[in-house]
Amino acid sequence: MAEKITKTDAELEISALRKQLDDWAKAYYVKDAPVVEDSVYDVSYNRLEELEQLFPELVTPDSITQKVGGATSGDLPKVAHAIPMLSMGDVFSKEELTDFDARIQKEIGHPVEYNIELKIDGLSLSLEYQNGKLFRASTRGNGTIGEDVTKNVLTIADVPQTLPEPLTIEVRGECYMPKSAFLELNQKRDQDGLSTFANPRNAAAGSIRQLDANVTKARKLSTFIYTFVNAPEEVTSQHQAIQKMKEWGFATNPTSIKGTSLEEIFDFIDKYEHDRDDLPYGIDGVVIKVDDLSLQEQLGNTAKDPRWEIAFKFEPEVAETVVRDIEWTVGRTGVVTPTAVMDPVQLAGTTVARATLHNSDLLLQKDVRLFDTVKLHKAGDIIPEVSEVVLAKRPADSVPYEIPTACPSCGQTLVHLEDEVALRCINPSCPAQIQEGLTHFASRNAMNINGLGPKIVQQLFAKELINDVADLYKLTYDELAQLDGFKEKSINNLLEAIEQSKSNSVERLLFGLGIRNVGAKAALLLVKKYENLDKLMEATVQDMTAIDTIGDTIASSLRFYFDQENAQTLVSEFKNSGVNLTYLGPNDNDISENFFKDKVVVLTGKLEHYKRNELTQKLQELGAKVTGTVSKKTDYVIYGADAGSKYTKAQTLGVALLTEAEALKELE
Repeated sequence: MAEKITKTDAELEISALRKQLDDWAKAYYVKDAPVVEDSVYDVSYNRLEELEQLFPELVTPDSITQKVGGATSGDLPKVAHAIPMLSMGDVFSKEELTDFDARIQKEIGHPVEYNIELKIDGLSLSLEYQNGKLFRASTRGNGTIGEDVTKNVLTIADVPQTLPEPLTIEVRGECYMPKSAFLELNQKRDQDGLSTFANPRNAAAGSIRQLDANVTKARKLSTFIYTFVNAPEEVTSQHQAIQKMKEWGFATNPTSIKGTSLEEIFDFIDKYEHDRDDLPYGIDGVVIKVDDLSLQEQLGNTAKDPRWEIAFKFEPEVAETVVRDIEWTVGRTGVVTPTAVMDPVQLAGTTVARATLHNSDLLLQKDVRLFDTVKLHKAGDIIPEVSEVVLAKRPADSVPYEIPTACPSCGQTLVHLEDEVALRCINPSCPAQIQEGLTHFASRNAMNINGLGPKIVQQLFAKELINDVADLYKLTYDELAQLDGFKEKSINNLLEAIEQSKSNSVERLLFGLGIRNVGAKAALLLVKKYENLDKLMEATVQDMTAIDTIGDTIASSLRFYFDQENAQTLVSEFKNSGVNLTYLGPNDNDISENFFKDKVVVLTGKLEHYKRNELTQKLQELGAKVTGTVSKKTDYVIYGADAGSKYTKAQTLGVALLTEAEALKELE
């Protein structure tokens, strides 16, 4: 890349790219709810790789370019992969594929035969068999540590639980959700008032990682298995491996072929890029693998990718349609988001009639207007997005779209906060925000009001029983009796949960208010310092930023929020209803000397005697700082069963390791 850029500028751009990519990867791999399309992610990822190649001294082990896959869930048991489950390199053009073939021929010394396969848009899966019996199934996770999903995989019809021979083997492949099952699932979730999945890949990931195997069974997942971890002696090629796995009862994709020439590879790509919508499952490209297993071993792997295979990613599909309206919705934090409502059009195998425009700045930047013809793309069946306006088809009487100045829910003036692209409603009493915010307010990590979910909130608003979160504490038995399906037991349970929440320590209330940039940890630090909400409401930005880890962004958000008259009224109503506004936990000065006071602690592995959040709280009460990352500043790593990369890193750095039993002894 012939580019002139200073090391300082590169360092700043690299830092921003890594944070953005980490956030996107977390949404994709952990939450199964992607926020950008594959093509958008790929552009940023490739830019990061370019910068790191220019300045190799800036490459760090925590860069996403040095990692495999995503993170693991905190709820499922962990599995350490004996042989890492690597990711795969990507190319986006036939020229790059030609370069890949040239590199392979140069390293091997002659042309090679390839096995050409479809790239299934699903979730990587490992199946381990002992004496012919399936004993463990796991996800890729971060490549080294995955999640144990055995109970769920046992519900997948095409996964053999017993092999025809008493073999001890590990095979790997892809778990996916057929398009028909995906449409059926989203229709049901929409009817139930639940959020729908963005695409089949994330639906499959969310389904295979369920804690209830019955949920997984109902989702109708399928698999394609395509590789041995250690192939049997009689298997010498990738093509033979697929045939052998088919003989043993595994589901294999029937489309794979062998080919030597680039023409054969290009023909395969062209065919399935054209026919992809006709397939009953999602694909997002084609995988080209050196067929000879001995040559695969000779070529080896990088730290992240095999050198003997590459994925050719399809270009996003594009369709044209006409914008008929632009709707604006208000989220929990007041962000107002535009959505284009369009003539229905087929895109990536589904009918699309709506597409997010993300924010007002983007809408203006793309100059989308009513009755414009626009191009849509939806890479990998992700959320539809407007690519561009087809100016040649713009009506002669077209006028620029006027961005609204008033909130579509409450009518209050919308604002653009400094250094932010989002358009916001800053009215704490905005009905749309309240309905979203009430679910957050009642959540387990906030006020923990059991039984107050989105459907109940919707009913309470529809029947005009509440106007804001403070009104929860004024609800009566007779009012709740008006709700559909609410009988005596449900009414009493909800009233009791609301009453119990009054006695929470105030950090839960502060977090529950949903103030922009104020998370649970920040809320705890703030109320520890100021002891009660009244004192915090009087604190200046300068005072708050004196607290370690509380920066100007958090402090300014709090000051801005509490300066609003509606926010002050809300707090007064809480006070009048008897809601506790005082910090009830231990202060650092009150904590007596103990083994964990002022120590930095990391938890890893499966614990027997405590849930992870319970032990975290216990340690924090003793004055410890519990973090999620092992570094030289870490004092102790407490580990349970199946401890993975954090345990290994602690050994490498010489950080003290404590078994759960040893930690409990110190706690006592």
